[in-house]
Amino acid sequence: MRHARLRLAALGTASAVVSAAAWVGTTAAWATPVPDVPSSAPAVSPEPTESPSGSENPSASPTTTAEASAALKDALTKSAEANTASGTMHLSANGKIDARGTWARQNKPNVLTAKVSTLTLNGKPNSAQPQVIVSGDTAYVNGDGLIPNQGNTWWQVPLNNLPGERGKMISDLVTSGRLQDPATIKQISSAYKDIENEGQEQVGGQTVTHYSSTLDTQEAAQAAGLPIPSPSPANMPKTLRVDTWVDSTGMVKRQQFRNAEGGQPFNLNLTVKDYNKPVTVQTPPAGQVKEVDPQTLKNLLGE
Repeated sequence: MRHARLRLAALGTASAVVSAAAWVGTTAAWATPVPDVPSSAPAVSPEPTESPSGSENPSASPTTTAEASAALKDALTKSAEANTASGTMHLSANGKIDARGTWARQNKPNVLTAKVSTLTLNGKPNSAQPQVIVSGDTAYVNGDGLIPNQGNTWWQVPLNNLPGERGKMISDLVTSGRLQDPATIKQISSAYKDIENEGQEQVGGQTVTHYSSTLDTQEAAQAAGLPIPSPSPANMPKTLRVDTWVDSTGMVKRQQFRNAEGGQPFNLNLTVKDYNKPVTVQTPPAGQVKEVDPQTLKNLLGE
């Protein structure tokens, strides 16, 4: 049973990144891994997907805290205004799951996708490459070997009425359209606290400004018009540590989210490769799609 739960948690990695990619450059407050991964593992230390190359500038620029706050919030809003964004991701959780892959989002029409390309479970490489595609109010999930007997079948998951608190939150995140609205993003940016300019660094060969902050997940939910989650070690962290790297054009280049509360430590990195370039995502052929059964859906959501 433990190994089965771990496989489901790994599949949830792609789902988590889809939720985060819905508003990359904004926040990943709901990008926690699926529960039930053993909590005895040590917390994962931050490890960037796109490690800054070259030397870091240890001394921040003389930007005031107020200026840093305004610059970060402007970058979050401006990045959300881009109709498309795509890049790479890296998620580590509980020392049990390490997943790397790609993600993409498009605002109009609403399309989101994330695919794991490299996966490690319990320290052992796994050849599975799970993928999640969201088109409108429907998600398509393929475990690619993580789930016994799934084969080439894609589970079709209606997002209108997912069970449980986590399911309700994902439904609202993905189907409401609010999180692709720059006006909403601007409101959510107020949930970023303790914003500091950490100076300039190199990311992907570009000189970027590094901002550190703390994200209040309850305030972010309220600003987005979502149900306020109940913080608990097994469900929703009250706060997340967020590092954001902004390029010279004022666009978010990379964000790192991490949590070390209770038994669900995780570290999520989202790097943006491109903005406003075509995103091509095709839903699976009808012959490969079937409705997911209720119990499997509950397992995927950690209910």
